[in-house]
Amino acid sequence: MKKICAISTVEGTMNSFIIPAMRIMKEHGYDVTLVCNMSEEFYKKNSEEFHCINIPMKRGASLTDLIKMPFVFRRLFKRCRFDYVQYATPNASLYAALGAKMAKVPKRVYCQWGIRYVGNEGVMRRLLKFFEKISCMCSTHIRPASWKNLDFAVEEGLYEREKAAAIGDGGTIGIDLKQFDIEKKGPSRVEVLEQFPQLKNKLVFGFVGRINKDKGIGELLEAFIRVESKYENAALLLIGGMDGDSSLYTQYFAKHPNIISMGRTNEVPKYISAIDVLVHPSYREGFSMVIQQAMAMEIPVVTTNIPGPSEVIEKDVTGVLAEPRDVDTLYEAMAWMVEHPEQRVAMGKAGRVRCEKHFTRERMLQLTLEDRESIINS
Repeated sequence: MKKICAISTVEGTMNSFIIPAMRIMKEHGYDVTLVCNMSEEFYKKNSEEFHCINIPMKRGASLTDLIKMPFVFRRLFKRCRFDYVQYATPNASLYAALGAKMAKVPKRVYCQWGIRYVGNEGVMRRLLKFFEKISCMCSTHIRPASWKNLDFAVEEGLYEREKAAAIGDGGTIGIDLKQFDIEKKGPSRVEVLEQFPQLKNKLVFGFVGRINKDKGIGELLEAFIRVESKYENAALLLIGGMDGDSSLYTQYFAKHPNIISMGRTNEVPKYISAIDVLVHPSYREGFSMVIQQAMAMEIPVVTTNIPGPSEVIEKDVTGVLAEPRDVDTLYEAMAWMVEHPEQRVAMGKAGRVRCEKHFTRERMLQLTLEDRESIINS
């Protein structure tokens, strides 16, 4: 039985992007180990199905972890003798790639589901790019989140094209259409509008994700205020927790009653049902699960012309593109959605069709299984 190991910095990534694929691997006869900074609850929930190893790692910069963790992983890999390891998220990927290289693990796969340094400038950008190159150099295979991200990485000199491939048309594990059930959209929308009556009889723009700079939240708020001043029937629903310096944004919430920031939720399918247009103005992205979720619920999309999001949608068919960090083009895209209701509805329906064709959970997991087995057996 081949022994495989999947690693991420935190358990949230493990839950959202890794465990469904590892479950398929286990069903096909592989011995699976999960490694992350895991809580007792996570361990209890998953330890009967998988081998679970808790390795505490910090998010963000940590000189102590940078010095220590590669050797922690080296010892782990020497002891367990895995045939294949894969790693995702920047910190865990750096530590695990170095440790796996030192331990001579035969198959070392970097799931490059985002390129962190893209959102930085100056010295920090150069430093993070250096670490990214190390993760890539120590890996035998790279699996970026999308084909345009692959092109970007090759142009940046992170790795040779022959070392990498994206899964299918891009993405990770796809969308569970039983969870994002279009038949439940109507009742869920009614429920959310009862909870937030200020959204009633409004065209609801929505954002789902971390409320921070790199997600383009500053540009979104400025563009929405311009939309609101011109079109009286507009509202903005923000779904996600504050990340970083939230004081930059909270001033908007107090001044504008049509902006609702509801915080984190485990009921995304329910709350996304109240959104008429998803706005996702990110500066950098692997592929964007949120855009796929919106399309599954027949919601048209405004996103940025960057690798990942620009590949999830079909331009001018399932959504429209704005330029990153650009309030003017974002405002124009949002205003177009207000002024073209019939095209907006058609885009939502076309998005559902695109999601069913390219991004279902079943298709993406099958493609992932085939890809991983081709690596393991090569």
